[in-house]
Amino acid sequence: MSNKLEALLRKAGRELPDYQVARLYKIPEEMTATPCDFMGFTAWGRVIMIEAKLVARTSLPINAKPGLLPHQFNALHECNKAGGLALVCWARDDECAVLSFDQVLELSRDRRSIPWQKIEERFLRPMRGPTAHLTLLDHWLPLGGS
Repeated sequence: MSNKLEALLRKAGRELPDYQVARLYKIPEEMTATPCDFMGFTAWGRVIMIEAKLVARTSLPINAKPGLLPHQFNALHECNKAGGLALVCWARDDECAVLSFDQVLELSRDRRSIPWQKIEERFLRPMRGPTAHLTLLDHWLPLGGS
């Protein structure tokens, strides 16, 4: 069953091709131990993996529920090492932090979680409004391309 964050990402996945930016596909939940929630590619040939987490806590656990599980962390890490765009979208309340895997590594260094208060404001996006689905990923997938 889809949550509010996944619904926004699905909507973005339907509209991003109109802007010739990217294609995103929701990985079926029926699969066991899926590597991520969404996978796709950009118009300029880069693979995208997105893990969506709707976690109300003040920190997102790493390698533990309800945060990034080991198989998700490892898949995002492999994508990142291969030059792909590996993102974690972590929603709390009506705001979403959209982080690259490099940021995930930095923010969780010497910790078992990512503290919300350590995330720079420029990586936070609102989850409400008519264009929330497009602004959610605009830092990483600008509608102008590149």
